[in-house]
Amino acid sequence: MPLNEKKFISSLIEKNNFENNPTVAVGVSGGPDSMALTFMLNSWIKKKKGKLYALIFDHEFRSNSKEESLHVKNILNEMSIDTKIIKTKNSKIKKKNMAQARKNRFQGLINFCNKKNILHLFLGHHFDDNIETFLIRKINGSNLEGLGCMSEVSHSNKIQIIRPLINVK
Repeated sequence: MPLNEKKFISSLIEKNNFENNPTVAVGVSGGPDSMALTFMLNSWIKKKKGKLYALIFDHEFRSNSKEESLHVKNILNEMSIDTKIIKTKNSKIKKKNMAQARKNRFQGLINFCNKKNILHLFLGHHFDDNIETFLIRKINGSNLEGLGCMSEVSHSNKIQIIRPLINVK
């Protein structure tokens, strides 16, 4: 599905029910998917007279991760997007592997939303991410139930998780 800002906003309104002047958060990696999502959300949130938080999660795995996080934050700040860098608590760093990193990142984003009473968390997962998730689960021997992939809307700890790009290739 090709996507532009007008289609994006129309889809948000059609598929979701937001309060007046919503406060929302978006997970930002600095990659093209999450940056595009953040820019479109910023446009939409201004029209809704709401508040957007861009959340960058720094795993602190690489020596330059702090600089990367600050670079992305500076780009977003130039657009007047309120940006926060979240770090893993040292006690949460168990292994430097992707599964643990995803778990820490997701929990960090959810915790931030709960502390700020944010009801909606946007993530930039797209169609290919869903295929990758399916394949990883299949390789790891998941059963039929475990092979279910990411949905466009889900909930975790009272937070609505919205993946508006999940059907975009």
